[in-house]
Amino acid sequence: MNDLTIQRVAAILLKHPETRDNDRMLCVYYWQQQLLDSGRNPNTMDIADFFMAYTFTDLSDAQTITRLRRKLQMERPQFRGQRWAEKQAKQEKVKQDLGYGQKVD
Repeated sequence: MNDLTIQRVAAILLKHPETRDNDRMLCVYYWQQQLLDSGRNPNTMDIADFFMAYTFTDLSDAQTITRLRRKLQMERPQFRGQRWAEKQAKQEKVKQDLGYGQKVD
């Protein structure tokens, strides 16, 4: 992950707060910017061309984009969405349900 990728994800999260809780929307904004930067118009691109661009790494992987979102939200509160606090509140119960921290005989 390079600095440009981190900066781009951060800029989208700040400019479009709805992307803080919606990874699909975050990826769409990210890919639109990537396509524009490469001289392609995402509004006139057909789906086959998009699939080729995504498949052959012209576009960043969705997992990379969402991993950066999670990292930014963990480190910097200004990137957190409404659902972040809800998820954190449920974290201990989920850990307990999964048996984390329990001694195994």
